[in-house]
Amino acid sequence: MDSRTVPSSEMMDSPAHIVKVLYIMIRREIETVLRPLGLTPQQGQALYALSQSPGLTNRELEQQLMIEKSSVTSLMNGMEKKGWVIRRSHPEDARMRQNELTASGQQIHQAAHAAVEEVKLRSRSALTAEELQQLTGLLSKLHQVYHPS
Repeated sequence: MDSRTVPSSEMMDSPAHIVKVLYIMIRREIETVLRPLGLTPQQGQALYALSQSPGLTNRELEQQLMIEKSSVTSLMNGMEKKGWVIRRSHPEDARMRQNELTASGQQIHQAAHAAVEEVKLRSRSALTAEELQQLTGLLSKLHQVYHPS
């Protein structure tokens, strides 16, 4: 390992840096488990969002996935081409499209969800229930600093 891959102890004293490093490490693991399914993490997130809330519009996906409008459009176009998503006109506004999973989309979502849950389980199993509750509380508190209700 070189100095670029090992955070200094000073950097690891910063909560923001620790969160960033963990995010990158977990994202890499998720990429690794989704790759054999032919999915990107962003596609996996979109499949999950649509499984939980069928009929989401692109604008709603922008907000949930925290990505740009053009990225959502590209994402949905690609997923539609793969047969995972069907897009319908919104009943109240013909300019808007609602996105829903197809049967194929549901299947790939279930496989992706199972794979991602394995990664999440590794993280959760490293902590006791009390530590996990404490960590969640602390991270929620930090979240409020950047995104007050």
